[in-house]
Amino acid sequence: MSLLVVFSVTGCGGSKYPPTFKTTGTVTLDGKPIEGATVSFYPNGTNKPANGETDSSGQYQMSSFNQNDGATVGSFRVAVQKQPKVEYESTPEGTPYDPSMESSEPQAASDMGQSENSLPKMYADPETSGLTATVAESDSNVFNFELSSK
Repeated sequence: MSLLVVFSVTGCGGSKYPPTFKTTGTVTLDGKPIEGATVSFYPNGTNKPANGETDSSGQYQMSSFNQNDGATVGSFRVAVQKQPKVEYESTPEGTPYDPSMESSEPQAASDMGQSENSLPKMYADPETSGLTATVAESDSNVFNFELSSK
């Protein structure tokens, strides 16, 4: 007679990431939805950071480890900023690299087409934004952030 022993181990062979929970919301500035803003959750404890981007209606969905997987349980300080999309010039495919086209001087961010955050500066820093979120073990974590230009 043979004896078959099956071991079931949880936590050791499962996901390499902590559990995440659906986390969504809307960002408005003076009552109007903001498109293309980055929402960043900065953990207050040992939970993991998360990020999301707003769509044309100001709605966002957070991502921690995979696209739109949500946020980990815990409390967060929140920052919101909007950087304009930067268009970079490219050379036609197959064009050889020409180092003589590069400048030996570093370029300032303003020279490279990057510009400042278009939202009030205080919201870009989780220490000054005044925005917080506490994610629970639930799929109904909704955090709406109403920003003011005043």
